[in-house]
Amino acid sequence: MIFRSLRANLNLGLLVTIIVLAVVLWALIGIAVEKITGEYIQTRLEHDAESLLVASQFDNDGELILDEKKIQNIYHRPFSGHYFIIQAGDKTHYSRSLWDETLHVPKNRKTDNEVISHQRGPRNQSLLVRQQRYKKQGQELLIVTAEDVSHIATQIHRFRKQFGASILLIIIVLLAAQSAIIHFAMRPVRQAQQAIGRLESGQASQLPENVPAEVLPLVREVNRLLQRQQQRLERSRNAMGDVAHAIKTPLALIHQWYEGLDGSEQQRHAQVLQQIRQIQQRVDSELKRARLAGDRRSHKRFHLQQDLPPLLDTLERLYQDKSVALEVDNAEDVLLPLEKEDATELLGNLLDNAWKWANSRIRLTFSEQNERLSITIEDDGPGIDPQQAITLLQRGQRQDETVSGHGIGLSIVKQIVESYHGTLQLDRSPAFGGLRVIVQLPLFGGSD
Repeated sequence: MIFRSLRANLNLGLLVTIIVLAVVLWALIGIAVEKITGEYIQTRLEHDAESLLVASQFDNDGELILDEKKIQNIYHRPFSGHYFIIQAGDKTHYSRSLWDETLHVPKNRKTDNEVISHQRGPRNQSLLVRQQRYKKQGQELLIVTAEDVSHIATQIHRFRKQFGASILLIIIVLLAAQSAIIHFAMRPVRQAQQAIGRLESGQASQLPENVPAEVLPLVREVNRLLQRQQQRLERSRNAMGDVAHAIKTPLALIHQWYEGLDGSEQQRHAQVLQQIRQIQQRVDSELKRARLAGDRRSHKRFHLQQDLPPLLDTLERLYQDKSVALEVDNAEDVLLPLEKEDATELLGNLLDNAWKWANSRIRLTFSEQNERLSITIEDDGPGIDPQQAITLLQRGQRQDETVSGHGIGLSIVKQIVESYHGTLQLDRSPAFGGLRVIVQLPLFGGSD
């Protein structure tokens, strides 16, 4: 299972690795402890067998005699967990610790090598049994020694549990330590995220490159992309302004030529005049957009207190022949969720349209509610009917073809608003009686 979180993937990888290593280590150490303990007990059984061999003597008749004084007391205590059997010919000697019990001794074993086995002894004790053949005084004898290892198995089991609990604790500590290390190591990524936020809000034009080597190539590519995008945008704006200026003069000459024609010629070329006027309107629109956008070379957000006054000053100069009072409400410390160029074009077109149709009053209102910014522009002009709203939003449509201006302003506004996942509404202003335009934009949304 792959998580989207790098931290989760790293923690999962470490957890799986540690668990595998812990299980292997737990098993190997358990086996090693059992082997070391078993070898130690085997050595002790071998020493006991050698002591019994010293205590064994043959008389003149070949009978086996045991010197009890040379036998450890633990072999005299019933069911002590330490037992022996000595076979010599047809005679068998048992340790007193066996009491009435006996041990299983394999038959017909002629080899002198020791044999180690496990079997159940008195009172169901778990015995480790060692048997080996010896020769003494020319006689052959078999010595079997056994020891109860039940308590050792219990201790090994307890050790396994304690060791497993210790490993679990170590895993928890390592995971916590890795989480802290990852949190510290991801700090440059969080700083890059904050830098992107500053970039989006217009407080920075590029991402800082003081990041880890693994992230630096990505940051540099993003900065190069931002630079190329800004250069393309600047070239596009300059090209639009240059083309508009280049076309305006020939259009003026054509219009003068048309005005110099007599009445019949003008009627015959009326369609040409209509096309010239449409081109003139588009040229005026592009020139106005270029003047409103100005020379802006960053992706800054539009700050009302800083950026709205120059825009209003430009519009007042464009409509200096009209006496219009503008009211601006709730514009303090508002940062529009739009790039500066887009916000300038959006507000510029809406206010331009309001100034063009208003008689004497325009009101611009900003409000925030439910993580959405609402921009409302009202004027006291003639307004529109509800069925005209859809027509006005279509590219190139105008309410009154006799009024000088462009017909694509509202459609441009619609495109900008839709690119930021907002909504645009046209209706009649209840307060002023003219057109009311309501733009709603998500505060945390981005453009497509």
